[in-house]
Amino acid sequence: MIPFEEFFWLLKSYFPGDRDFCLDRYYDLPYFYVLDAVRKGSEQRRRSLYEQEAPIALQTSVLANINRDPKRQKEPYKLTDYALYVDKRDLNLPAGAYGSAALLAVKQNRLPAWALFCFKELSGQARKGYTPSTAAFVCEDAILLHPVSTSDGYKGLLIARESASLKTRTFTDDRGKTYSLNLPEVTTKVIAQEDVTLFRLASSDPWS
Repeated sequence: MIPFEEFFWLLKSYFPGDRDFCLDRYYDLPYFYVLDAVRKGSEQRRRSLYEQEAPIALQTSVLANINRDPKRQKEPYKLTDYALYVDKRDLNLPAGAYGSAALLAVKQNRLPAWALFCFKELSGQARKGYTPSTAAFVCEDAILLHPVSTSDGYKGLLIARESASLKTRTFTDDRGKTYSLNLPEVTTKVIAQEDVTLFRLASSDPWS
């Protein structure tokens, strides 16, 4: 097994201020507790790097599409084509999944009028014959299309109003089950952003 010393400073950087990762307590921690902390901390670090690189990756994909030769490259370039820190598991999401989820949410009458500004674009990308198991998590001022469970929350396409910024909301899925999730900062009146993770209510605690 890897010695605890190999992990101490790494965990100090992942969870600054956490009392478990002080010298007087660290060596009493169970080994698998530490391993789980390293795994979760590494995932949080990767996600943070991905969020930081996303604007540059998006700009790169836009420039690539401006100069794309449709005869050579039929499919438009995506943000994830230029993102170094995207989780490779996310790339297994079926093409057009968000569009299919939007169509299903409208069919269920669960997509409010304020969220329809991006529906035309989404529906045009829907994958024919694909029906997601869950169309959306919905609350009063935010929607998560095609939610996929992660280790500490749910990832999908976030449509949100400014009033939801940095708030905790109770979402309802297609079957009426509820989820308390934390929203990221919303810097404009309304956003529509792919591959956003909403963390569970207790996700600020790395052991929850």
